[in-house]
Amino acid sequence: MNDYPKSDFSIYSVSPASRTEAEPLVRAHYLKRWPGVVTATLGMWKGPFLVGVIVFALPPRETAKRYRVHVAWELARLYIMDSEPFNSETWFMAKAIKWVRGTFPAVEMLVSYADPSAGHAGIIYKAANWRQDGRTDQERKTPRFDYGVGGKVYSRRSHVPNGATVDRIPRVSKFRFTYRLRKETVAS
Repeated sequence: MNDYPKSDFSIYSVSPASRTEAEPLVRAHYLKRWPGVVTATLGMWKGPFLVGVIVFALPPRETAKRYRVHVAWELARLYIMDSEPFNSETWFMAKAIKWVRGTFPAVEMLVSYADPSAGHAGIIYKAANWRQDGRTDQERKTPRFDYGVGGKVYSRRSHVPNGATVDRIPRVSKFRFTYRLRKETVAS
């Protein structure tokens, strides 16, 4: 038995948040930027105050093929203010999953990643009953790199400014987690 106090979430709600509302919390996330193609943004509200945000986005293009689904989303950002109670992350994720199921029934699977270079091991995904499914680069024959230019890091060589001096930075393999929203189906 743990010694953590039971959290009372009756004063919280989960509903969509605009980009403007979510911006400060996305910037507080360790990546400090929005993901590429955002599909939905949910806020964790304490009365009128936004205290957490989940941003869903389109996942890497091979995700649907890998899991044999038609539609998959990535839980790309999760940030909750440190002032919020124990278990806030798992409570918020459960509400977000329920919202996606009800609002976007075509979404069959969620995928997310835990970045060990940021000290993340996926504890909250495990606590929320997500399935750990290996690491991002476990099937690769060659290592992946990010590209550093004057303190800024680019994930794609094509994004590096022309003529810039580039430092190749080995990319850390992330832990991959999945959550099926519907029974397994086979994509055609």
